[in-house]
Amino acid sequence: MKKKYLLFALCSLMAVPFVSCDNDDDPKPDVPAETSTTGVYLLNAGKMNSNNATLDYYNPETKELTTKVFAAANGRGLGDTANDMLIYGSKMYIAVNTSATIEVADLSGKSLKTISPKDESNQPQQPRMLTAAGGKVYVTLFDGHLACIDTTSMEIVKKVKVGPNPEGVCELNGKLYVANSGGYNEVQDSTLSVVDANTFEVTGSIVVTINPKTVQKDDEGNLYVLSLGNYGNIGNELQRLNVATGDSKVIEKNSQLVSTVCGDKIYIYSAKQENWVVTDYDFKVYDIKKGSLEDKSFITDGTKLDNTYCMSSDPVTGNVYIGTSDYTSTGDMFIFSSEGKLINQLALSGLNPMGAYFLTEQK
Repeated sequence: MKKKYLLFALCSLMAVPFVSCDNDDDPKPDVPAETSTTGVYLLNAGKMNSNNATLDYYNPETKELTTKVFAAANGRGLGDTANDMLIYGSKMYIAVNTSATIEVADLSGKSLKTISPKDESNQPQQPRMLTAAGGKVYVTLFDGHLACIDTTSMEIVKKVKVGPNPEGVCELNGKLYVANSGGYNEVQDSTLSVVDANTFEVTGSIVVTINPKTVQKDDEGNLYVLSLGNYGNIGNELQRLNVATGDSKVIEKNSQLVSTVCGDKIYIYSAKQENWVVTDYDFKVYDIKKGSLEDKSFITDGTKLDNTYCMSSDPVTGNVYIGTSDYTSTGDMFIFSSEGKLINQLALSGLNPMGAYFLTEQK
């Protein structure tokens, strides 16, 4: 008999719940060695204020793409500006930022519930990025909060105030690290809020490069913080942070960076821009074990990728999914093997792909 076990892209963000409950959606920790990727969801943000976010589905065995699966399953669109997604247990969660909703769906894309976060004044709160563990889903809200969703009731059960305009969130050793971007403030923020997962209280903060966007982790106990800088004299920086020792190291800096952690490697798109136009780029590989960049490009077959927008990695196969966007046309998703050779190119249904999210099956 086969048993489903589900993983999500970008970072395996496992957290300790602050409320205990029996929950079938909490994946079991004893993962069998034989696992395969059975499907991949591809999320497209769409154009802001155009209400055209879409969700596509890719079958890696047949190499077939099915577009707009959420709309087909529900008879309605996904909403305005889908920002992030995760697959956890028997459900998937989609943060739709401008619509100020979190769609909770089954694994076929059928909506089970639409969560609409509100503040104390009953004003909508815009969800940004997600992670999950222990029967709970955590989501950053752009007004400065981290919220916890119970996966059984599909309700927000608690919120905690963090820094201004939080984006990414990642768990490490029982603590949640929240990237405070500063968003639309005149001066961007430069901190990670540290939230104790058991008490769901802020216990401190860590100074990082200005305007942090995403937080990922490796198996060595390090965090990787991608910051966007100040859109002026400070560019993008990818910073390695050892929270146990406090040591930090900038491992790559450039006008534009996109990255994904996969096993003991980090794949990095590093681009130089002049007047917002890319003049040079490379796909680099950072060796986590060695603590250094490799002296070769990740893409080895000569494939050219303009307008790189997102990167995700399959936790089972090591394949890397690279989404492209020119902000006006529907995006493409390029799939590469871990050896850097092109496997497939997919024409997506929407603008601005945000990432790939993986279904895996244990045998």
